[in-house]
Amino acid sequence: MTKPLGYKVPPMNLSGSAEKRLKKLLPRKAVGFSVEGFIGTCRGSTPVLKPVKTVCADQEILEQNGLTFSLNPEIAERFRTCSLDYDRSFFGKGLTATWSQCEECACHS
Repeated sequence: MTKPLGYKVPPMNLSGSAEKRLKKLLPRKAVGFSVEGFIGTCRGSTPVLKPVKTVCADQEILEQNGLTFSLNPEIAERFRTCSLDYDRSFFGKGLTATWSQCEECACHS
């Protein structure tokens, strides 16, 4: 059973360029993206996500700007509070997630 996130959670910051890019990447029959993790650190990570037709039972749901994200429990809190941006320039980083530093981040090791 999926668990909707509470209203007291600060919303993620989804930039207009990230929103536009994700909506363009979402296939017609998909209900949203499954977010399975991050590659990188709090200073700049690439989210590991894939379009899904159904939500997995053990994932939490986050809806933001018309997009639905199914989150693995171990990264749900971090993703809910991240800033998601898209840089399409030649030397840009593509889709990037950043968040406040935390002890679990790889940049502390």
